[in-house]
Amino acid sequence: MYYPLHPFIVHFPIGFLVAALILQTVHLLRPNWICRIVGLWLTGLSSVALLFASITGQAEYKKALNKDNSMEVMTMLDQHQLIGNIITWATIVFFIVWLYLYFKKMEDRRIDKIAQIILFVIVAAVFLTARIGGKLVWEYGVGIK
Repeated sequence: MYYPLHPFIVHFPIGFLVAALILQTVHLLRPNWICRIVGLWLTGLSSVALLFASITGQAEYKKALNKDNSMEVMTMLDQHQLIGNIITWATIVFFIVWLYLYFKKMEDRRIDKIAQIILFVIVAAVFLTARIGGKLVWEYGVGIK
């Protein structure tokens, strides 16, 4: 029986990134309410989950290429793949740099504000990619038998 893993796994990094953005916002608004590194570690968890989502997404992409899809669907698949890969690697690099800067300049609170902005951009890109992926599945039936 065929069970695609990508639709299952992809929700974990989305949830981790949205939670990181929300909790980082809480930290910036009320620093004493939450630990400073919660957003950092949630971003790290999302980096690992994004790797798995990207690997399973590549497998689903190869399966979709073997089917007879329209040019519009193929364009959307390419967009979804490209933005997904950019998000994956950007998040991994962002996490490593954030972790390094956190330990290097622990007292500098500007790092938290810059991380907030970068998280916002990443989450916006994630929602764009999720919209394309949802449209592929629900409107065009990609990945559904």
